[in-house]
Amino acid sequence: MNALRTPLLAANWKQNQRWEDCEDFVAQLRQLLPAYFDSSAPLGVEVLICPAYPYIPIAGDLLSEAAVFLGAQDVSRYADGAYTGAVGAEMLADLGCDFCIVGHCERRHVFGDDDAAVSEKLARLREAEVVPILCVGEQLEVRDSGKALEFTLGQLGAVRDELQRLEPGGLVIAYEPVWAIGTGRNAEPADAEEMAGAIRGWLKTSVGLAQAEGCLILYGGSVKPANIAAYAELTNIDGALVGGASLKASSLAALAEAMRGLL
Repeated sequence: MNALRTPLLAANWKQNQRWEDCEDFVAQLRQLLPAYFDSSAPLGVEVLICPAYPYIPIAGDLLSEAAVFLGAQDVSRYADGAYTGAVGAEMLADLGCDFCIVGHCERRHVFGDDDAAVSEKLARLREAEVVPILCVGEQLEVRDSGKALEFTLGQLGAVRDELQRLEPGGLVIAYEPVWAIGTGRNAEPADAEEMAGAIRGWLKTSVGLAQAEGCLILYGGSVKPANIAAYAELTNIDGALVGGASLKASSLAALAEAMRGLL
């Protein structure tokens, strides 16, 4: 982690948790991470929780007195209008969302989000002043072919115009090797650092020095309390985007404490 950037631990609950789960989670988190419920306490690591759409306001109410950010897992590519079933960026902002995940591999590969959709979603979030967490990363066959860097930087290049419109510091990028998500298999820390360094170098060349230096780059892919330190201590990794290990307050708290222990 770089001392100039405040690290971020982002919990992606995906299609999990119910009302009682949210209540239990926050009650336990209050006990396990009391510093985040005491504004006078030093934090060091920011924590973000991204529930499913129906539970955003519930989680927001439960966390209203906590120093924990609220986010969404996706957003409509369209502004308000006749788009049945869609949830717009202005709606997310209205609910108090600080961040929104965009381009997660499950959105790309299960729901068919292409580069054009990701670009439009970035635009809507920019207009609503919600910080995007842009996910990029390669599938196993791409890594095995030796083209992981080319592929991942290509995903950034496809949305470069929108990235150039974002204010410095108004972007988070999550590197998620698709083959490591939910599989228990991880990218080697050296590989993650190489990719994060390449991403930051691409930002410097294609977007600008200020964005390159201010952009948080997270690692996502079977992150657990047992392995988070190996990634969080890397120079160009500024935290983690966590799926399954974020569903229990005990696990999320352990992740946060492990990261704080490296500061």
